[in-house]
Amino acid sequence: MPGNWSAWFDHKVFMDQAFTGTHDWMRETIREQDADAKVGWDGTLRYHWQAGYDFQKLTANCDMNQVYVGRWIQGELVRSFAGNDALIGKWGNRVADNEAGWTAYPWHCLFDGCNSAWWWTSWGCDYVPFNPDVSQSKFGEWFFAALSDVNAGPGKLLVHAERDDSGVAVLYSQMDTFAAAMAARLAKASSFMDDTGLLTEHEALLKGVHDAGRQFVYVIGEDVVRGRITPETYPVLMLSLASCVSDELVDAIREYVAEGGTLVVDGRAGYLDGDGNMRETRALDEVLGVIGAAGVEGFSESSVKGQLAISGEMAGMANIAALDGIDAEALEPGLELTTGQAAGEVAGAPVLISNTYGQGRAITLNLAMNPLLGERIVGGAQPYGTIVEAALAGAGVEAYCEVTREDGERPQCLMQVEFADGAARYLCIEQDLLAQRLPDQVGRVELPEPSIVYDVRAGKRVGTGLVSGWDVTFGRGNPLVYALLPYEVAAVTAEAPAQAAAGETVSVKASVGVTGGEAGYHVVRLDVYAPGADTPHRQYSQNIGCDGGAGETTIPFALSDATGQWRLALRDVASSVATEATLTVK
Repeated sequence: MPGNWSAWFDHKVFMDQAFTGTHDWMRETIREQDADAKVGWDGTLRYHWQAGYDFQKLTANCDMNQVYVGRWIQGELVRSFAGNDALIGKWGNRVADNEAGWTAYPWHCLFDGCNSAWWWTSWGCDYVPFNPDVSQSKFGEWFFAALSDVNAGPGKLLVHAERDDSGVAVLYSQMDTFAAAMAARLAKASSFMDDTGLLTEHEALLKGVHDAGRQFVYVIGEDVVRGRITPETYPVLMLSLASCVSDELVDAIREYVAEGGTLVVDGRAGYLDGDGNMRETRALDEVLGVIGAAGVEGFSESSVKGQLAISGEMAGMANIAALDGIDAEALEPGLELTTGQAAGEVAGAPVLISNTYGQGRAITLNLAMNPLLGERIVGGAQPYGTIVEAALAGAGVEAYCEVTREDGERPQCLMQVEFADGAARYLCIEQDLLAQRLPDQVGRVELPEPSIVYDVRAGKRVGTGLVSGWDVTFGRGNPLVYALLPYEVAAVTAEAPAQAAAGETVSVKASVGVTGGEAGYHVVRLDVYAPGADTPHRQYSQNIGCDGGAGETTIPFALSDATGQWRLALRDVASSVATEATLTVK
């Protein structure tokens, strides 16, 4: 019967489970022969309702997960759901199209929580690393140089640290892609009802989170139901075109908001129950403070056409074309922002509804957010991005730093992410790798609290004493890494034998001395130079993990190694404070 599609939803869920189960069987079969093998999938193609990619299930059962760097949402899903010991990476391919792209690509993988970077082919395409004579192409030169920089210590430093998610949880359900495919057959004129439009809409909202200097993590309904998502752990819960919401999840969301959480949804949340059946009344309207059409009628209409009615008193009007002045305080409960003709929507239809529920707040975005993808590239006022930023700030979720441009314009396509390791923090900023033709931006970074700051990539300290801000140029080919430490790095010391025999394995100890505190986890880069060599020995050079500022490694000299004086260069990766030692091989 119309509106009762649970049997079809069940079939689609079964098909995806069978696809995942096939991966499970192959993984177990391979690991019967090699217990330590990393088994999984790589290079998944376009994500759509027929692909079988339930990313939460696939990543939970496979410990190798690779995606194309251009499939941004897939990468974020893998980052959110992959196991701690999984091999995670991305293929660069044509996205890393020039020197800036190939230079930034390994850093982009690192910032996004990956522990590897992949190249798809050695020959046959126009972005190959090697020429026919096996010399390196320009693509290879750029990539391998950047990869060497990452592997020379920053990679180990950030992989050891914990990536922060800003306390923003985004609900993920494969069921919603099925609902979008069904809706496309009911509303063919809609701009975002099919699964492709759903993912574009979804991407726009989450790009807005990144542009606002915040991060997010995907969660599943069970996380909310089981109480793992609370206002204390995740002040913001986002539902982007989340049509399928079970009764159990509705109750959990209601409790989450009542206890102080901020819920951000679009106008279509909760049309269906957890099995994909039409609801007679929309499940979340009480929390959202709206009254929306239910049943097939509501499901087949785009919420941006204005079918939402307001159940409480509203005050305050604004045209979305002039929303760049909105801030967190402006999003007070009871606010209704309405569209005008300049927005291309129905005049007078509510754009945004903010409603108090218990101790928390629910914000309904009653418009398609996909114009954000264009405005972030063009620049200027960026009203859609401003809405996302204000909603996050209103929930107390702040950016890791404040970034301003010298021309007064809102920064474009800048992602911030912070890694924490004890009291040390690592602030990473990159201009969106996928925004390929965006020019460099000159601006300034301001920290919420002053810190001792080191520019990791430049290998120098930023300012003197405690620093609050500094000038910088942001560019696609210039990813930035800053170490924010609670102390100054005073010295690096090395302990190694004065001499060794060829074929002997020697021990090298490194320690990092600090002032103003106790040393936490550091990485010391050890570069080993053979007698007369200008470049480090590839096999002997390595990173030394120094827990509590102290670490140890070995150099296994070969019987055929050159005799004479070898040079050991040691450098603290975070601060670039360095020292040297010598060792004579006889």
